[in-house]
Amino acid sequence: MKLSQLNAFKAIIECQTVTAAAERLHLSQPAVSRLLSALEQRLGFKLFIRKGNRLVLSDEGQAFYLEVAKVFDAVAGLDQTAHSIRSTHFGSLNIAAMPLLSNAFLPRVVATFLSQTPKLKLGFKTYRSEDVIRRVQSQTTDIGFAFVDEIISGVKAQRVECESVCLVPASSPLARRKVIDIYDIADQVLIRHEKDATQRRIDALLRRYNLSTIEHIEVSLASTAAALVKEGVGIAITDPFTAVIDSEHPNVVMRPLVFNLPFEFDILYPALKPIHRHAEHFIEQFMLLADSLDVQLKIGPMRDLDK
Repeated sequence: MKLSQLNAFKAIIECQTVTAAAERLHLSQPAVSRLLSALEQRLGFKLFIRKGNRLVLSDEGQAFYLEVAKVFDAVAGLDQTAHSIRSTHFGSLNIAAMPLLSNAFLPRVVATFLSQTPKLKLGFKTYRSEDVIRRVQSQTTDIGFAFVDEIISGVKAQRVECESVCLVPASSPLARRKVIDIYDIADQVLIRHEKDATQRRIDALLRRYNLSTIEHIEVSLASTAAALVKEGVGIAITDPFTAVIDSEHPNVVMRPLVFNLPFEFDILYPALKPIHRHAEHFIEQFMLLADSLDVQLKIGPMRDLDK
């Protein structure tokens, strides 16, 4: 059964004659008659009964027309579906992110993004960086945010670079400073980050200048360090994404560092398929939020992680 046959059948009913149906379809009258005949042969029953010069729907034809009308209604609905897809109000997007970004910063991006794409289905999962990488590598996740320090196949990436900052309790004398130097950190209670590249760089700087800090506490997550700063436990040197959200609390101030202390991670994409257009829109919103919060980012070129 062909759509052209159904279209001819529908046109004959709506135009009431084969001649008028042929004009609507820009076909010859014999061509329309052949389409109708082929459809009746396929169905095994007559769709019309000839009464004089008129074609009248048979009972079977009437029942069949009700079903044909449903088909054409569904086809017409495809236009609206296509419009929704073009307008980014339809589809799905899967995101996997390390806790550092998924705890506070990315939820704000998600909220803005979903307000602009209300019918989009979004999966937003939190994993360790190694697990984020595996999910992007499996080609089932559209965007990943992770620390990457190895060669990986099946993944494309963009390196994101920014500067670490210092979170200080509002009650601390350091809160009165406009910037924080490495000497300001000496003899302060510094909340340490466990197995963290930034912490290793801080330790190297302290050794270089023969300085030390009071080491009372070590944490796994930047969000935990920020929460402890709110409680006045000590100061923390952390990423600007965590800091800019937590510095909105009245008990915390954020200060830039005089010395260079880069913070880096990667935005990941599955390499075996084109970058999802919703993913491009999401990253735009990520950049816009960072800019609005005065987080200065440097985004590297797209690269394959297996090279």
